[in-house]
Order: sequence, then C-alpha cells, then structure tokens
Amino acid sequence: MTINNTPSDEITLSHILRLALPLDTQFAACSSEARRSVKWVVLLTGWEGLAAQVEAGDLVLLPPSLPQKLTPPQWKQKLNRFAELSISGLLLFAPIPQKIVVEAERLDVPILIAPETITVREANRTIAGLLVDRQSATNERGLQLYRALSEMSREEQGLQAMTDLVAKLTGKIVLVQDKRLEMKALSIPSQNQIELDPVLEVLSRREELPPALRNRKAAARAPQSCWQQVLPIENVGRLVSPIISGDRARGYVSVIGPADKLDMMDTLAVEHAAAAFALDMARAKAVSEAKKELRGNFLEGLLAGTLPQKEIDRLAGRLDHDTQRPHAVLTFAWTGENQPSLRRLETAVNWVLANHRRPALLHIYAGEYVCIFAALKSVDDMSSAASLGRRIQEAVQKEFPDASLIAGMSGPAETLADWPRVYTEAVQAMQLGERLQLGEVVAFSSLGVYQLLVQLEDIPAVRAFTEGVIGPLVAYDQKHNSSLVQTMDAYFEHHGNISKTAESLFIHRNTLLYRLERIQDLTGHDLNQANMRLGLHLALKLWQLRSDKD
Repeated sequence: MTINNTPSDEITLSHILRLALPLDTQFAACSSEARRSVKWVVLLTGWEGLAAQVEAGDLVLLPPSLPQKLTPPQWKQKLNRFAELSISGLLLFAPIPQKIVVEAERLDVPILIAPETITVREANRTIAGLLVDRQSATNERGLQLYRALSEMSREEQGLQAMTDLVAKLTGKIVLVQDKRLEMKALSIPSQNQIELDPVLEVLSRREELPPALRNRKAAARAPQSCWQQVLPIENVGRLVSPIISGDRARGYVSVIGPADKLDMMDTLAVEHAAAAFALDMARAKAVSEAKKELRGNFLEGLLAGTLPQKEIDRLAGRLDHDTQRPHAVLTFAWTGENQPSLRRLETAVNWVLANHRRPALLHIYAGEYVCIFAALKSVDDMSSAASLGRRIQEAVQKEFPDASLIAGMSGPAETLADWPRVYTEAVQAMQLGERLQLGEVVAFSSLGVYQLLVQLEDIPAVRAFTEGVIGPLVAYDQKHNSSLVQTMDAYFEHHGNISKTAESLFIHRNTLLYRLERIQDLTGHDLNQANMRLGLHLALKLWQLRSDKD
C-alpha cells in the first residue's frame, strides 16, 4: 500500500478542517462536500462588488458584522449569489438560523462554523498558510497535536480522551492496544463506514503486527517510528506506531481507515500520539510503582508481624484499598527447574486482575510467592476467589505451557489481623498441593486431615510409625513391580467398597481381594478392625506427604 505522504496541489475543505482550523470547527451545511477543492481564501470586506472580490473555488470568510445585518430573505439572496460564483464554501464565526442551513443545503453551498477560540484574522492566516505551504502546515498541526496530548496527560484526562482527540483530527478510527494487544482505548469518528468487528479481530493477532514490532525490545530499537499496512479486509489499511517506554514497546497505537485515504497528517498523528501516550504511560507507571512500593512495605511488615498496630492503621489508610472488607488470599509460585521469573508470573496475574470485578492487592512476598489479597463481597463469597484462582491458572498455563504452577487459597480474612494467618494457610495449601500433586488451586479448607498431619509429619515417632506400616508395601511393590500402595489408596478413596475399588483399578474383584490380603499380611493391620483401618489410613496419608517417598 502507498500512503499519501506526498502532498498534491489540491487542498480540500477536509484539509482546511484538519490542518488549519480548531478541531471543534463544524460543518453546518453540506458536510458531504468535505472533499471539495479550495483554491484560495478570501476575507469578505463588504457586500458590494462580490464578483470583484470572489472567484470560483474560493473559501469565503464572513466576519460576524456582515451576516448579523442580513434578514432571512437577504441571506437567501446572498447564498444564491455565492452559488452562482461557484465558491468552495463559507466560513462563519457564529451560528446561523436553521432556515439558512436548509437553503445552503438546497443550493449546495458548504458552510463551516468556527468556534470562538479563533479570530477571523487567525483563520485567514492559517488557511492561507496551508494553501501556500501544505507541508509546513501539516508539520505544525502535528506539533499542535503533540502539545495538546501532552497537556491532557499532565491534566490526567485519561487515555480515552486523548484517543478521541486523535480520532477527531484524523477523521479515522484510532485504536490503542497494550503489549498483549488488549484494547486500552478506541475512538470511532461519526462518519466511519468501516465494519469494526473484523478489524478488531485482525488487530488482536500478534502475527498481524509488522515483523519489526512483534518483538517488543526490537521495536524500541527500530530506525523508523511508523509502519503502514494493508489489512486482510477490503480497502482497509492502518498506520501503526509502537508506544516506547524504556527499552521496549509497552503498546501500540493505530490509525485505521480506507487504504487509499491514509495521508501524511495521519502519519504524523500516529507518531505524535505514540510519543504522547508513552509519556502518559511512563507517568502512570511511576505512580503505580510508588503505590506498589507502599503496598509492599505494608504487606511485608503485616505478614511478618513486625509492624506496630499504629503503623498498620496509618499505612492501611494510604493504600487506596478498602482493607475493612473481608478478603481471600491466593498464593502462586513456579515449581521445578528452568521456570520463568516471578516478575513474568506477576505480569500474567496482573492481566487477569485487570478484568476482575473486585479490588485486589498483588505482591511478591519475600521474593518467593505471588500473593493476591482479593476483596470479597461478603464472608460467604469464597466462590468468587476460587473462580479468580481458576482464571489465573488457565491464563498462566496458556501463556507458559511448559511451566509448572502451584497455587493455594484460604479465607475469608474478616479483619487485617486475620491476614497473616490466612496467608500462612494459603501457602500451606499451595505446598501440600505440590506434594500431593493435586494440580489445581488448592483451598486450605479442602485439605481436611492434612491440615493436622502436616503439623505432625516431622515428629520422629510419627515418621517411624509411617515407615513401619507403609515401608513393607513400598518394598514389595518395588520388588514385584506391583501396586499395593495404589490399591490401598483406591480402597480408602471408595470407602472400602470392593466393587467400586476394583472398577476404579480396572481389575477383577478377586484380584482386589488378593491384594488386600497381601496388604494386611505385610502391614499387620486388619482392615476389619476400625482402629487398625484408621492407623493404616493415617499412615498412608502421612506417606503421601513425604517429599522423599519416591
């Protein structure tokens, strides 16, 4: 695709609007004639001798004093005369009656209404400057846009308002995406005729980015700042610039329109917008980092028990987070070797939290675990925390398919004083889930007897008991390549039901009965005696907790 970066000799009413007049200048009549050519600009000094003042193709500026004295019949007479002279349009500096608008539409005389922010003299100067030197006028307009966007950033008007301004200037769709190509802001001009859904679907795919932009660090080092593309949609193209902050692209801004209508002003707009958005993102990141440090200091001290109550009360009030609500605590960590960094895990979790309907605090505690303190609707609302945990696990597994994630959850913590206890429970649940190979977000409340056994497993007498009961079964399995330990686990899982246990193991009932006899012989525990059956079951649970059982 070729972008119209080389100005032609033709200047249209659309160019006048985009490059010379304030952005809130409006068409009052004949907006469909925006592409009508403008040969020159004329400031009318009086109604006498119109033919001597005006030529065909002129944009005529009417100072407020001239139309104010006209009656409706006189207005119609003047409009007829302008139509006869084939002017390109009228620029007025005050609203006009609707009857005059209707007459202008009938006569096909475009009328523009300039805002109070520009004087007649300024309008005349800027339009003449555009007609004489379009290149300079275009560059100046680009700088005006950058200054306006920078001011909006300083005033914290937000990304959407800034995007709206770019769309208003270009008259085209403007899309801002983050590094994951998630939409952060979208502005659609009123005259847009492009079907939006197919465009958004295409631009959500990383492979549709120009190759130089697919690697975020490479994008920051690229020698150019704007790329042009034809999208796989009929006659739709885009100009895209990376939003560079630091040493990498933090997002992308695109101006999207008919492939043959993208021009130099659009190129400058997307480049200046990317630069201004980068400043806005850097400012937002600095604020976020300051809040993050405050949260980190608070949570580290709270969970470690080193903060005095007065300091807890003081810092809690500065967190921009309601700590009075009940909370659930979720913990996540990588397990195994050659895993991604915790920072990458934190980024993935943050992405999910951005779409979570309730507030949450995120922190890497002690450089070991990613912790989430998720606000609950009520003390009975742990289901929302469980749902959040599943979404995080799914998102992380999708982004890091070769990594192994462990996760735990506990709650509710009804007050701040409960947070250390609930955090400890979530970590225990996560660690037990890893040891038991549960492969899910493990809720502390679901651990049952393991909550007790984990406190006992390191007692020498308990370890000796476990080894004495389960050790012979493990030795037998290793020697005979059998599965007595697995059989015993299935037996207890099905509450001693012979038929269901045999079915779960895909063996005959008689085979199961033989194995159970061998288990009783090797352990010395009669499964028909309640206390022995309990001892055997506890020994099995304790064995499953052991990290050295393999």
